[in-house]
Amino acid sequence: MIGEKLRELGEYIEKIDEIKPIELLETNMKKIEKELEEVPTEQLELGSEFNKDIFKVINEYSKEGISNSVILCGLYNILIGFSRKSMIETQAELLGIDRKMYKDEMNLLFKGKST
Repeated sequence: MIGEKLRELGEYIEKIDEIKPIELLETNMKKIEKELEEVPTEQLELGSEFNKDIFKVINEYSKEGISNSVILCGLYNILIGFSRKSMIETQAELLGIDRKMYKDEMNLLFKGKST
């Protein structure tokens, strides 16, 4: 049974890896917007603090002379990677796969495959 679920998760990962990163991000952001409607106020307040921290880091690097293009590219890559990871974790949870198990098993499943 777990083998079947891991296979499904593997197919899901392959499917999302075929999507252009910007399209993946756009699709995921639409889901996130709906989820945010149900997020507790405390988490939204923490999110606001997180945003302030991100802006501080961006401003620090800007002051050091890092170009906006470099900062934007870094943020974009982090956002795409984190979004992909989050989507995979959500799908694993929907399939009832324990986080540690799927990470260990997925490493074996994709061993030798180029990314």
